[in-house]
Amino acid sequence: MTVRERILRFFLWWAVLGFSIWVGGTLFNMLVVIPLWSASPPESVRLFFKGTEFNRTIVNFFGPPWMAARFLPIVAALIAGWPYQFHRRLLLVATTCMAFGILYTITYIYPINQILFFQPGGQRDAEEIKAMVRQWIFADRLRFSISIVGYICLLRAFSRPAAG
Repeated sequence: MTVRERILRFFLWWAVLGFSIWVGGTLFNMLVVIPLWSASPPESVRLFFKGTEFNRTIVNFFGPPWMAARFLPIVAALIAGWPYQFHRRLLLVATTCMAFGILYTITYIYPINQILFFQPGGQRDAEEIKAMVRQWIFADRLRFSISIVGYICLLRAFSRPAAG
C-alpha cells in the first residue's frame, strides 16, 4: 500500500466515523427530540426551549466546530483519493452533499433556529410559529436526505481499496 493510499484510508476512516455519528445523532434528534418541541406549536416550542438546556448543549453535537470536524476529513480524502477515478467521483458527491448541508444549515436553518429556539417564537403569533415549525422540519428533512446521498457515496468509497 502506498503512502497516498494509507492517507486516503486514514481520512476515509475518520470521515466515515464522523459522518456515522452525525447520522445517528440526527436520527435520534428527528425521532426523539423534534417531536417534543414540534408536537403542538406554539406552546410546545415555548415550553421546550424555555424549559430545557437544549440550546446550551446542542452545539456540543451539531455546532460549527463539529461541522468542520466532519467536513475536513472528507475534503482530505477527496484530495488523497483524486488519482483514483472510482474514489474521486464518490468523494466529489460526498463533499458536495456535505458542503450543501453545512451552507444550507448556516444560511437557511440557523435563521429559523434564532427565532424558534433562542427566542421561543419571539413575538410571532401562533400561526407564524406553526408555519416556521413546518418550514424547519421540511428543511431539516431535505438537509438530511441530501446528506444521506453523500454518506452512501462515502461508504461506497470506503468499501473499496484505492489500488483495487
